[in-house]
Amino acid sequence: MASILEWLKRLFGRKLFNLEWLRSLFRRSLNFPVSFLTAGWETIPDDETIEEEQLEEVLQRNCYLPVDIGDILLSRYQVVGKLGWGITSIVWLVRDLEMNDYMALKMFSHDMLPGEESTYYDKIKQGNQRHPGSGRVRTKIAEFEFIRFEIFNHLGILQEPLGESLQDIQNRSVGERLDKLSIQSTIYQMLLALDYMHTECNLIHGDIKGGIIFQEIGDKSRHDRYVQAEIEHPSARKIYFAYTFYRSRPLEPASQLGKIQLGDLGSAYPGDVPRNGQLLQPPLYRSPEVILEKEWNYPVDIWNLGVWAWSAFEGSRLFPPKENDDAYTTSAHLAYITGLLGPPPPDFIEPDTISAKYFDKDGNWIVEDCEVHPTSFEDLEKRLEGEDKEMFLDLMKGMITWRPEDRKTPRELIEHPWLQGIFWPPGCYKPTE
Repeated sequence: MASILEWLKRLFGRKLFNLEWLRSLFRRSLNFPVSFLTAGWETIPDDETIEEEQLEEVLQRNCYLPVDIGDILLSRYQVVGKLGWGITSIVWLVRDLEMNDYMALKMFSHDMLPGEESTYYDKIKQGNQRHPGSGRVRTKIAEFEFIRFEIFNHLGILQEPLGESLQDIQNRSVGERLDKLSIQSTIYQMLLALDYMHTECNLIHGDIKGGIIFQEIGDKSRHDRYVQAEIEHPSARKIYFAYTFYRSRPLEPASQLGKIQLGDLGSAYPGDVPRNGQLLQPPLYRSPEVILEKEWNYPVDIWNLGVWAWSAFEGSRLFPPKENDDAYTTSAHLAYITGLLGPPPPDFIEPDTISAKYFDKDGNWIVEDCEVHPTSFEDLEKRLEGEDKEMFLDLMKGMITWRPEDRKTPRELIEHPWLQGIFWPPGCYKPTE
């Protein structure tokens, strides 16, 4: 018997008899791919256009990587569902067969190799991890490139899977708005995230909105339930030649708002480089200095967060499009800002620039076919009363100002009284921590 063992050792090496290696081998042997149904799903009618199929021009250029649920990428990552899509990418839930864990795979279209975005994720990960905001900004686990037909390159970024977005929560809430506790928790956590990005990473986010603020998963058993749902009730789809259009399947919602993360660095910019005249931010959340093509920097994120938070809490936009018209116009936006904040300070208006189209040298509105209707934060706020209302409006007024230098920093706003002394959901950072 001893001679047989010695022969096996010589044949396979002593590693065969290393206990930890044997355990690792056993764990990996259990991580078989999942078998999904090959029929029985809902077929989406040809005349119904869904998700990325709406981007006809992108599809004509064959930009997206054809991926099917059940595929195994790089001999390691099995695609188990489609989480969402965007103009530049599609996000899949994948199972790492080696580690027996789930990840989100953001797969970019071949005409979009976002080297800067990937670099920014690296900066987020390399910053001071003791900062309480470091965990409130999404980062990446790894990245790799898929080459298709030897001519199409697709960048894939692996990230921790996150739950539903704040926009999803808002859409299914009463009045399509967030409650007081949720908006307080969100503002506080996003201020932590921005303080980390601005002071530790020298990055401007540039695109803050409910659709890219996500809940952390918390209960990871939701992943297994997600896969089981896909097995039992396959996602609706339509197949067009070699490409399958899937209807996204989101992860099940959490029972309450907990830790959240600010995601999507596709619009981020370094804050240590002056910017002037470049458009940034979702149009209705765009700050005055960006609209008027002035130099901008970190304070654009504070304006953006304040305007979005107001809309999410009040259930109505602070600066809506022109009346009876969903189309965004610069003049209507500036008229609403002027009606709320009053005329811009004269030193904010620069002659011989775009400012002269809307204001005279003293800051007076001069656009004839677009009126300014004076209003106030006090008149527009409908959900709070008394001291509670006063504190909330004081917070908003510290974020929404004409001059960027008049806006408070994330660190100053974190200490605001409206964000102190409240009950925080389990897992959230409290102001005292």
